[in-house]
Amino acid sequence: MIVLVGASASGKTELAKILYQKYNYHKVVTTTTRLPRTGEKNNVDYHFLTLEQFKAIELKNGFIEVSSYNNHWYGIQKKDVDIQGVVIVEPNGANALVDKIGRDAYVIYVEASEKTRMNRMLKRGDQLSKVHERIRFDQNVFVIEHFKKIDLRLSNETETLENLAQIIDIQYQAYNKKL
Repeated sequence: MIVLVGASASGKTELAKILYQKYNYHKVVTTTTRLPRTGEKNNVDYHFLTLEQFKAIELKNGFIEVSSYNNHWYGIQKKDVDIQGVVIVEPNGANALVDKIGRDAYVIYVEASEKTRMNRMLKRGDQLSKVHERIRFDQNVFVIEHFKKIDLRLSNETETLENLAQIIDIQYQAYNKKL
């Protein structure tokens, strides 16, 4: 499973879209308690649940990993795990996947400068106060030393997303041949 990790607006979601469309990877739909953003669809972008619904699944041991990010709960339900899939998580989620599925978790860290990420968030219409809040939060969460493993680090500053997606596909195929 390709595990994409990166701070807010690092480009991981757009990279995942290219991997689905051009390279035929499957999307691993994760679960969240946050409200849908404009244009997001339930059971397509996320499984959007209330906190009570989320906690009920958690009590039944229905998640492979659970984490809190930006005051919301996120998790990957066991029923949604797809070894041929792509999932977007934060560092604790990546570490939990490494613990649970080991070498089947191919962790890719997508990096972009704070300036670039800030500009992207503002361009997509995020409020300036929220942008500053997310940048500060990400400084504490997305620390390389917090990862149990990173198989590939990508800088999303000068390369096109199409080139980065191609690099991911080539590297992931080579990784799978070693298994």
